[in-house]
Amino acid sequence: MKISKTPYPYAEATAQFMEMAGQERPSRCVLPVDRPNRSPSPGDLGTLQGLQNAISQLVGRVKTPTLRLRLALLLEEVVELSEACLHEDAALIARNVADVLYVAHSFPHSLGYDGEAVYDCVHQANMRKKMGKVRSDGKQLPPFNFEPPDVRKVLSEAEAVKVR
Repeated sequence: MKISKTPYPYAEATAQFMEMAGQERPSRCVLPVDRPNRSPSPGDLGTLQGLQNAISQLVGRVKTPTLRLRLALLLEEVVELSEACLHEDAALIARNVADVLYVAHSFPHSLGYDGEAVYDCVHQANMRKKMGKVRSDGKQLPPFNFEPPDVRKVLSEAEAVKVR
């Protein structure tokens, strides 16, 4: 089994994209690490409950058991990350981001494809967004002539290599 030397193997590619897109990347953590946990307000809880209900309905529509489980786990972690963001606690957010990544990285493994090859394909496409506009919230948009990543080709090439 190949295990990356770093627990977060895509950090370099992510940093490269953020730099290209002109997105801020502070040199140190900008949120308090030692903030006491704050309970979400009733309004926050209502919003989170609504999100959880919508997620349950969405997950219930997925037919393939493996996909249903993976999606349920990932969305559960996203809800927990949302709650952590309400607390504005760096340690709680960091743990929940790691949980989201952990579950997200399980998708390729559980579905039998090369997640690194697909990530690299998407990263290369994202880096071609440089000439696109930036939305008011800071999101880098693709330029008008943007070609989306050809993930089908990556998956097909990987299958062809397996068959040989």
